[in-house]
Order: sequence, then structure tokens, then C-alpha cells
Amino acid sequence: MKLYDLEPVADKITQDMLILGANGDHFIDYTLIGREINMLKNVKSLTFRLFTDKEDAQNHCNVGNGKLVVDEILDWICRINAEK
Repeated sequence: MKLYDLEPVADKITQDMLILGANGDHFIDYTLIGREINMLKNVKSLTFRLFTDKEDAQNHCNVGNGKLVVDEILDWICRINAEK
């Protein structure tokens, strides 16, 4: 995981950004998302969505409730496109 570091490229990201997190992720501590968000100073827009155990989507890659996650992504794409 140490090879995957956003910091060196974060300031180069200028498009709309969707970050999905999971409160029970066993690889990525969702409490670190604030640090990631703070690095993304040049994004056009930023949306963060935390999935939880109450939605059965709390695991890494939100395994358990794929439909909810895909619906969230599609809704986000539709919202972004509607703003253009």
C-alpha cells in the first residue's frame, strides 16, 4: 500500500472527484480521508460518501452491497453532468 501515494500528484487533479469510503474497511482507515481531501486543492468539485455497516457496504470496495455503490456512482455522474 505504501506504493500508492496521492500526495505527489494531488495538486495535478483538476476534474470532479468522487471518493468512496467504508467505515469497516480492513485496508484503508476511513478516518484518513480528511487528509486525502485536504490534498485535493485543485479539484473542480469533491464529493465524499462513507458507506456503513447499516447499509451492508462497510467493507473494502464496499463488498456486500454492490447495487448501492453502483447506484451512488451513477447518481453522482448524473449530478455532475446536470451541472454542466
